[in-house]
Amino acid sequence: MSAAAEVKMGTTADAIAAGWLAGNANPDFPAGGAGKVDVVASAPIKVNAAGLVTLPVAVRNGTNETITSVEVTGAAVDETGKILASGRSQGFSPAVVPAGAVSLGYVFFDAELPVTAKLEFTVASAPLKGDPYFQDLKVDQANAMGTAITGKATNASTNKLNGPYGVHVTCFNADGSLLGSQVGYASPDADLEPGQSVTFQVDFYSEPCPTFLVGVSGYGPL
Repeated sequence: MSAAAEVKMGTTADAIAAGWLAGNANPDFPAGGAGKVDVVASAPIKVNAAGLVTLPVAVRNGTNETITSVEVTGAAVDETGKILASGRSQGFSPAVVPAGAVSLGYVFFDAELPVTAKLEFTVASAPLKGDPYFQDLKVDQANAMGTAITGKATNASTNKLNGPYGVHVTCFNADGSLLGSQVGYASPDADLEPGQSVTFQVDFYSEPCPTFLVGVSGYGPL
């Protein structure tokens, strides 16, 4: 039996060149486990004004297949191993992740976690078969405008897409480490024929966002 072919590790620059992400950040993520889909980076725990935690994570597809339907669950535990809270992801961009590539998302905890909590992640995904249910749009532009990120995305597929069109903004520190995450929606949310576009504005208000990457996705044919 021959050994499996080595998977070439992709970069966020590859996703930007393909149009599935746009922005001014250029983070460098670890390779992760060979043959696995796993979390390769996460932001420090930060409790927001509502007493909740939205924790940005980066997932690497270390398999030799294109995957989709990425989901991450997280458990926050104390020094004794006691489970403090359980959270789950709210979508990833890009939604379709080639072999070796990285996808960005966040895990939401409905709890005020201590910053010393240890985080344990479990990742689930599915190999892409046929047309994807979650379809990435090509992000034509993404701009920092005051406290907001604005931009435009186009249906570059050959299928009609259905809304709503989720806009996932991930913020990074100047050193490329994960900082924050915010989700919004593009307009209009009507069906998009191939070549048609949507625009978006996602506001971070008082949250810092020194550099960022944006992904946009809708729903493909069932």
